[in-house]
Amino acid sequence: MKSILKYCFIFLLAFSIAGTIGFYSIRLFTQSADEIVLPQLTGKNIIYVLETLTNMGLNAKLYGSRYDDAVPRYAVISQDPQPGSTIKKGRDIIIYISKGAKENIIPDLRQIPLKQALILLEKNEFKKGHVSFTYSLKTKNECVIAHYPEPFSTALKGSSCDLLISRGINPVAVIMPDITRLRLEKASAVIENLHLDISQIISNVDPHQDWGIILSSTPHAGSHVTANTPITLVVNALEKGRHMSPDKLNSLILLTHSLSPGILKQHVRVETDMFGPIINLYNEYMKPGEDINILVPPAIKTRVNIFIDQTLEKTIIIDPWKEDIDAGDSILWESSPLQFYQPISPDWVTN
Repeated sequence: MKSILKYCFIFLLAFSIAGTIGFYSIRLFTQSADEIVLPQLTGKNIIYVLETLTNMGLNAKLYGSRYDDAVPRYAVISQDPQPGSTIKKGRDIIIYISKGAKENIIPDLRQIPLKQALILLEKNEFKKGHVSFTYSLKTKNECVIAHYPEPFSTALKGSSCDLLISRGINPVAVIMPDITRLRLEKASAVIENLHLDISQIISNVDPHQDWGIILSSTPHAGSHVTANTPITLVVNALEKGRHMSPDKLNSLILLTHSLSPGILKQHVRVETDMFGPIINLYNEYMKPGEDINILVPPAIKTRVNIFIDQTLEKTIIIDPWKEDIDAGDSILWESSPLQFYQPISPDWVTN
């Protein structure tokens, strides 16, 4: 038993002496190692950083990477320890590197209207660059012909995209025809056949001319005009200085009148002066409760008389120079394409 205790004591003593010698040896070694002042590594390329740390006897430890708009790609974003720290050789230096600024994919803006293209650019974190205009046979007016950077390429977030916008087909000059003394609807057809657009219709008064006749036009007959030239027509009317929307020339109004309920058929006659002399649009027997449907152009001064069993039921007047529908009046108009109205109100009767 005493021999075992003796050997244990000798082992513990030897272990303590060895540990003490090892501790002081390591301490002596570390104290004698060279101290280094860590340089500024942020913003430097990773290859340069690795070479620098290796030459200084330090170990580079890459802990990650991320996008950074301010630091170039493959450059150091941050380091630990910080620049200016005094460290020993053999230490680890923790660094993070930059992926550079984030890049997005340029959307395909070709054949898209300019307003919509600008919304798509903003949605994809790009800015509007230089905008140029030119004529194009294949691209509609105000739509994108091409852009740079090109579709589906990558570009830095927040960078600019230059746009080339179409002005439509290159306008060809034609001679303004003489449309004076023509009715408005016929003059409009002549102008439309030349691919020209009416920009303004104004009324004037000439008692020696029929209503709805063109008194003059600007530009005058014989002038060179293109599709971009604004054309103003002066039309004979009851009042001077009134304005009519050109949209009325390409639209229709549907007037609907419901027959009263009953048992026997009713004789219906509808007459109008929209074509000049008074003509019958309806002249037949209809069942009670049926609807009378009448299509009229809002750009022509029109009177519509509805007779039921030879008795004048009501008169509706379409005045193209009125700008609004007045429920207390007998005047209707609509400048958009075909419009369906409710059955004509008795309040709109003119006797």
